[in-house]
Amino acid sequence: MNNDWRYSDDRMALRAEAFIKLRKKHFNLRNSKHMYEFCHTWVSQGNPTTEGIEQAFEQYLDDIRST
Repeated sequence: MNNDWRYSDDRMALRAEAFIKLRKKHFNLRNSKHMYEFCHTWVSQGNPTTEGIEQAFEQYLDDIRST
C-alpha cells in the first residue's frame, strides 16, 4: 500500500479531472507527455481543484518552448 498523499484516491481523481480538462483544448501528440507531467506536478503541488489549470498549462508550455 502506498501512503504517499499524492496517490490517494482523491488526488488520483483530481489528476484524471485535470487531464480531461486539458485534453479538450490542448491534446495532441506533441503535448501528451507534457500534459501527463503537468497534471502530476499540479496535483503534487497541492492544488485542490482544476481552477486556473488551463492558464497555468499554457504558461508551462511557453516556458518549455522558450528553453
